[in-house]
Amino acid sequence: MAEIVKEQKQITQILAHDILQKRVSHAYLFTGADQLQTTALGYWFCQALFCPHAHAGYPCLKCNNCRRIQKGDFPDVSVLQTSKQNLGIDEIRDFKLTLGQTGLENNHRVFLIKGAEKLTLAAENSLLKLLEEPEGDLTIILLAASSSSLLPTVLSRVQIINLPASRDQDLLQRLQQQGYARPDIDLIQKVHLEDQVITDLSANQFSKIKTQVQSWFHLLLDNPLQAFVAVAASILPIIENRSQQEIFWNLLEWYFSQNLSEQTGSTSALMKSRQLGEQFLHAQKLWSANVSFENSLEQLALAADSISKGS
Repeated sequence: MAEIVKEQKQITQILAHDILQKRVSHAYLFTGADQLQTTALGYWFCQALFCPHAHAGYPCLKCNNCRRIQKGDFPDVSVLQTSKQNLGIDEIRDFKLTLGQTGLENNHRVFLIKGAEKLTLAAENSLLKLLEEPEGDLTIILLAASSSSLLPTVLSRVQIINLPASRDQDLLQRLQQQGYARPDIDLIQKVHLEDQVITDLSANQFSKIKTQVQSWFHLLLDNPLQAFVAVAASILPIIENRSQQEIFWNLLEWYFSQNLSEQTGSTSALMKSRQLGEQFLHAQKLWSANVSFENSLEQLALAADSISKGS
């Protein structure tokens, strides 16, 4: 567990500070391509929450509580996982039945769900009720490869923490040698695009796609009909193949995820953000099902226009 602090120094620092300041959220989503890292962070956070000898929000990793949490033998930390293809509503219902029990050793309880991307639609809706109305002193931690498979309504109720890939110095040097700027490298790591850009994309191509994604995302929010026009006029001319289309979708997903997590204003703005997120997921699935890239984006723009008009 000590390794996760070295590998994800900034994230563990943020979580430790939240514990120290007593600002722990009721729900988190840890996402990252490296399943071992997301799992390690999940257990480390549980240890930090229950360690009686924590210092500055960091667990000692040596006490009885820390050792039992690591072994999965701590009664106030419940872990849900499955080797099956899906996590269904029955598993969530059984999980929620334990809420009738107070913390067995503490007033606080943690529910950790591994492989949250396996949740079925019914299971997510069941979990959503718990996220909307948490019972007692409870923290829910979801672990997933990415946020793209989860409902926007779920995403809007959790604090999303994306784990960047461990900083491989060889990879960084290769990207820098290819002309990538450091801010672009940081974004590539956040969105887990390392393998794709190394093999398929020049620094200049990535910069053009990133700039276009940023511009088009803001058009979707502010002027959807102009976003519709921009698909053929501005996006298609710079996208050369399906690999670059996938990079475009992944970057767009990251902007949608950031937008949802930053919504702290009016209810109407939050609702609009959720609706747009749902339409994004629908458009992305159309593209995955071999609907053309152009048509998928244009349908997303038209759906955004309907949302903006309240229809």
